Amino acid sequence: MSLFVSLARQIDQWQSQGLLDQETADRLRLDAKSRHNGFGIGGVLAVLGALLLGAALILFIAANWEVIPRIGRVALILTILWGGYLGGAWLQQRGASGHENKLAAIFAPALYLLSAITYGAGIALVGQMYHMSGDMTTAALAWGVGVLIAAILLRAPILTTAALGIGGFYLATVLQEMGGQVNLVASYRWVLPLYLAACVGTIIYTKADKAMHLLSMLTLGYFLVMYFDLENPAILILMIALGAVLIVCQGRWPDFERLSYGFGSQLAGYGLASLLIALFIFQVEHKDLFNSYEVGADALYSLAAIAICVFALIIAGEKSGQLRWFAYAGFSLHVLYLATVTVGTMIGTSGVFLIGGLLVMGLAYLVTRMEKYLHGAPVKAVSDNGVDSSKGQQS
Repeated sequence: MSLFVSLARQIDQWQSQGLLDQETADRLRLDAKSRHNGFGIGGVLAVLGALLLGAALILFIAANWEVIPRIGRVALILTILWGGYLGGAWLQQRGASGHENKLAAIFAPALYLLSAITYGAGIALVGQMYHMSGDMTTAALAWGVGVLIAAILLRAPILTTAALGIGGFYLATVLQEMGGQVNLVASYRWVLPLYLAACVGTIIYTKADKAMHLLSMLTLGYFLVMYFDLENPAILILMIALGAVLIVCQGRWPDFERLSYGFGSQLAGYGLASLLIALFIFQVEHKDLFNSYEVGADALYSLAAIAICVFALIIAGEKSGQLRWFAYAGFSLHVLYLATVTVGTMIGTSGVFLIGGLLVMGLAYLVTRMEKYLHGAPVKAVSDNGVDSSKGQQS
């Protein structure tokens, strides 16, 4: 909803500036309204309701597990599972038929999510009922694969997002089991990349654009778990190289946005995040790479991070809003850190706060000016009589 409202306001602003006539503005408003999917507060509440309902059903079944006969337990799980999938598919078809069925389109994802939760609960409960051998890691992987298959069959973006969330749960179980069954835990090193590759194809097929954020974060989590598992600095170097490649591709390769199915801006942003995170781990754990004192090594790493943020802004800042915010955050934090380390050794606490406040205000001004520059906002020249001379130059 917020995107539609902001676009409508932008159209109004263009019309007031004389860039659009009345007919073109009305056509743009109508087109924007027709493309609006209506997934606002109502859709969010429906999904949250599905989560609460799924939790209630799981607790009810678990609490009455011994009372319900075995065939009844399995039948109850299958009924909820298939009822949610089939009901969601029916509602999704109705919602796609016209604007009058928007409620159907809103509640279809809720039913899909309810079925996905039921499937995971069914794996755990049936495995417990028949005393099947296994572990939480394998169960989480089976859960994620099943939901991913359902997302492909039903072409449901919410199930793609759920599958990525379950992938994060799988990675968490790997961390929990680490140090136990070595062969089982080590399998995540090749299982998760295959799972992520399948998720990439499913995101493109189901048009689950928002799920790309979860995919990027899960990929970052995978690299970090790999590093802390193997303690090999080569993984950090790979993160830095991959992040740099994504930034350069977004900024200097015109076809990158098209070949990345429109996800180039997000990939470049998370590429910068990967680069900065890897550099921070180097800063914390590998100060010995510089034959210097700790403060000197920290300063060198921070200066390198600041230079990387400026480089990313110059290369791809204009094409990726997400990258800009990661760059602003990294730049600001490292500047403040350098000020704390260097200035804090020379003046008292009150002076540090004073310098810090001035730095923050200066950074705010710098970010504002950088945003105007990257967006290409024209500088308005106002004459003595108060008339904007930039408008007259357009004719």
